[in-house]
Amino acid sequence: MAMFLDHYGTLAEAGWLLWRATAHGWHMYSAPLPRPADDYRRCDVEVTELCVRRALADEEHAQAEHRARAFLQPYVTAARAARQGR
Repeated sequence: MAMFLDHYGTLAEAGWLLWRATAHGWHMYSAPLPRPADDYRRCDVEVTELCVRRALADEEHAQAEHRARAFLQPYVTAARAARQGR
């Protein structure tokens, strides 16, 4: 919320746009810095876009799960056969 408030300036606008982004399946994830913040130089920047990733819809999630299982199936089958052959 703080990032939306800093960017949009008013609580009403920030709240509305945060609700809208969430309702459309967008989620924000923080990215930890690899070093302490004091190790970085500071400079002013203008934020023009937010870094977000859209959450998968149920159908997209099911398709991704199906593709992952299809990819792994030959390896699972080989591992089970090797285990039974011991």
